[in-house]
Amino acid sequence: MMPLKPHHSSPVRKMACRMLWVLLLVGSFLLRDCHGARAAAAAAVPKEIVPPAGPVQLFLQTVKEGRRHLVAAAVARSTSIFTMYPVDTIKTRMQMIQANPLRLTGIFSGVAGSLIGQVPYGVLTFGSYEMYKDALTHKFPNVKPVFVYAMSAILGDLTGSGWLCPSEVVKQKMQAGMYATTRQAVSSIWQQKGLVGLYEGYFGGVARDVPFRVSQLVSFEVTKTLAKKLKAQRLQDKQPKGGKKVNPQDMVLSPLEAAVCGAVAGTFSAAITNPLDRIKTLLMTDSQAYGGSVLSCASKIWAQEGLAGFTQGMVP
Repeated sequence: MMPLKPHHSSPVRKMACRMLWVLLLVGSFLLRDCHGARAAAAAAVPKEIVPPAGPVQLFLQTVKEGRRHLVAAAVARSTSIFTMYPVDTIKTRMQMIQANPLRLTGIFSGVAGSLIGQVPYGVLTFGSYEMYKDALTHKFPNVKPVFVYAMSAILGDLTGSGWLCPSEVVKQKMQAGMYATTRQAVSSIWQQKGLVGLYEGYFGGVARDVPFRVSQLVSFEVTKTLAKKLKAQRLQDKQPKGGKKVNPQDMVLSPLEAAVCGAVAGTFSAAITNPLDRIKTLLMTDSQAYGGSVLSCASKIWAQEGLAGFTQGMVP
């Protein structure tokens, strides 16, 4: 195992900063372009909208129409990944039970590869989510929308996972200090195991992502409902006695309140899926040592560490 040298972290940080600046510049250009397009469309004679002919056309149309949101999401995702990357590195080290997981050396190792994987992953999940939602809505018109949205989100994640997994494997191996650079990691993995090596722990990732997505969607809706009830109760208390009853469904959450609900849902979902996240980490960094499957990895953790082994890295 090759330890990560201190002088490698500075170029990685510089590369990540350059990528963020490029995303910001591209974002401002596309936002300006979208604004001009809307102004031109307002002055033009409306044309008949032709629905997309198939799933691929729907995907491309969704990405094209939502490019302004995609750029904003890409900038936000890149910023959050870069900002929280040290915490993610510490979590990986704790899950691997490494000595001194709080060390600063290599704290940003693998961040460039993570950005390369995460940004296109966002485009794939967004575009495919709309594609699946449209198909499921037409196929099952009597099913409640919430179930259609949940299934569409899960299928969207599965679609994007094919792109994301290799970058996650490289990222986690570098966070563990197994390689010094992204090029070295990719080259070594390819020489040793070929394409299969870049998909080590794939099913572990899926086993974590699907429950996480379902939990996040459900807990977010529950948290929003509770927040609306509390907001309605506060307004009701200010009403004169015998006044009109405030309906919680009529409440609109502010951006800050919605963000708090999202943070609560995300924290809860990350906590309850932490055991699966640790399995994913171990399979991606040393699949052979843990049997190469989710069940064998879970069995080994239980045999060697007991229940506490599934909570490693939960705090970060």
